[in-house]
Formats: sequence, structure tokens, C-alpha cells
Amino acid sequence: MVAANILIVDNCKIFIENTVNAFSQIGIKSTLCFAENDSKAWSMLHGKNKLLPLPKIMLIDINAEGINGIDLINKIRFDFELKSILIFVVSNIDDVEKKCDALNLNIAGYMHKPSEKGEIVAFFSILNDYWNSIEFSR
Repeated sequence: MVAANILIVDNCKIFIENTVNAFSQIGIKSTLCFAENDSKAWSMLHGKNKLLPLPKIMLIDINAEGINGIDLINKIRFDFELKSILIFVVSNIDDVEKKCDALNLNIAGYMHKPSEKGEIVAFFSILNDYWNSIEFSR
């Protein structure tokens, strides 16, 4: 994958720190951007100070407190400029209703959120292999 912006919507500081370390350890060259809630994520995608270039990939913890991930995914899917973003949902809570809602919004995958450092490195290594094997819209 050509280096691209990746937006992670999560409010868990430990997960964010471990993600940064995993990207460094694996050698992923993409720029990581973080939003602690759906409102901040939306302004990073659609506001006056939006990320440029727009992210090609997003990871969202839709079950985290203070994050309305389903609403955010829905807005993205109905926005012409954003609808091609590859969205992965990561969560350590198994909420069947939210899982079905997310899958019905054409997410790329719903995955268990890793918590241990070694799991996080393996998790992002697998995702990186996937990202490097697919074509992205321009």
C-alpha cells in the first residue's frame, strides 16, 4: 500500500499507544491519525480542517463509550467523497445488534480488538498484508 492516512477512532489511550508502537515495529509507513470520538472523526473527514489526503482506511471501536460509530459509518457511506473509505470495526465487546448494523453498512470487517502488545503487532501485521494486496480507489 502506498503510504496513506489511516484514521483510528478510539478513546483507549493504551490501544492507541500500542498501535503506534506496532506500526513502527512492523514498518508501516502510513500516517496514523486519531480521533477520540465520532464528532472529532467527522470533523477530520468533513470539516474546515479535514485531513488531506483523506484517509483510505479507518478503524472504529463502535462499542467504546462516547463513540457513536454506527452513526459515523452511516454518514461516511452516504457521503460521495468519503464512501470508498475502507472501514474496519474493532471491538472487545460482542454487541450482536451493533455488529449486524455495522456489517449492513458494508464495512470491510468486524474484528476482535486485541489488547496485548504481541496480539496488536500480529493483528496489524495481518491487516498490513491485506492492505498491501488490494487496490484502493483514487
